[in-house]
Amino acid sequence: MFKNGNAWMVIIPGFLMISLFIGGWFYVTEEDTIQHEDLGDYTQINANMDNGGLSAGWNWTALPEGELIGEDYIGIIAYENGEILSGDEFDQRQLELRQDGEVIYEGEGTAVEDGLIFEFPNRMEENDVYGYEGAVSAQLPDGADEVDVYYLHTWMNHAGQGGEDPSFSDPPFPGMDDHENFWWVISETASD
Repeated sequence: MFKNGNAWMVIIPGFLMISLFIGGWFYVTEEDTIQHEDLGDYTQINANMDNGGLSAGWNWTALPEGELIGEDYIGIIAYENGEILSGDEFDQRQLELRQDGEVIYEGEGTAVEDGLIFEFPNRMEENDVYGYEGAVSAQLPDGADEVDVYYLHTWMNHAGQGGEDPSFSDPPFPGMDDHENFWWVISETASD
């Protein structure tokens, strides 16, 4: 079959092809996956104050493993000289979820005593992924010189976070007493 030592011309390329296939298989199957618990490390949030307005956005730099379910929340607290301003003093409070530069969902924030709370879906629906990228905007109360923006992510179905604390320091999840570790919070501060 092989004459004059030409066997290496078939064996070496065959060996290389098999090695590349096996190496590629290990690379794909052994690649680190991101769990919902760790997604906060892969979520970027930014906030800016300009001319009495707030604009804030977030995006996940990777999608987590598993299903996207639940609701996510943005909380906003505005301060004047360290004092919390009432949520009733905010105007034009809008939320947009985006995908590939297109708006796929819009909502409005709810005023609470210490600020605003926005609620939005966290799910996949056909070709749309809700929640991985979005932005909020609001006209700040007069005198606001600093703003904290909080992002609360959940990954289980629940009946809402049920609280009125925009910092989500200990959000109550009615009916979820038997579940732990299905949410996290990250934040960003902006000032004049």
